[in-house]
Amino acid sequence: MTKENSMKKLFALIAFAASLSFAVSAPFTHDGFFFSVTSGLGYGTFNDDIDDGFAQIESNGLQAEASIKIGGAIVNGLIIHATFAMNQLYPDLEATSKTGRDDRLSHDGFDILFMGGGATFYIPGGSNVFLGASAGVTTYSVTFGNQSAEFMNLDSGFGVIATIGKEWWIHEELGLGIAFSYTYTSAEGEYDNEKNEATTNMFSLSVTFTFN
Repeated sequence: MTKENSMKKLFALIAFAASLSFAVSAPFTHDGFFFSVTSGLGYGTFNDDIDDGFAQIESNGLQAEASIKIGGAIVNGLIIHATFAMNQLYPDLEATSKTGRDDRLSHDGFDILFMGGGATFYIPGGSNVFLGASAGVTTYSVTFGNQSAEFMNLDSGFGVIATIGKEWWIHEELGLGIAFSYTYTSAEGEYDNEKNEATTNMFSLSVTFTFN
């Protein structure tokens, strides 16, 4: 089964669950339509290994995170959803090589985009503590001013997001909370006839706002 067909089937299942959930939504429960947004800051690392270590490009430091999840509960407390996320690294990109040449590339945003699907589970008992996981495809881009370009010809890659958090009811269908998330992505590509292998590790503390 191809990656494209797998994603289509996943999104079809999420859409089906979301459509059913409109009919069974009770107040102060996690049993209906699900829409959640997050925004936060944290620490991130990017490493692009070129030609089996001949050169490396790195960016380590402050990063911003934002995500949107849309789906529905299949049983009370267990939700499946589409996940769209972006992490943006702010430190300059630094290139080093075995020849001793070092370069620094200033930019206005190094973006890692994520599109996939996953599940969120609210632990029973009314604590509103939740665990979440998503998997999907990723792309990398760099912004200079108002122009955005693919990074080093990296192909679309793979990513996973793991989340733990807690929310508080502010309305019978609305929750406000905090969450800690870890995002890992990897991708391969070719630049100047040299193989690229890139990975990122992102740690974020975010505010969550959920309609459920």
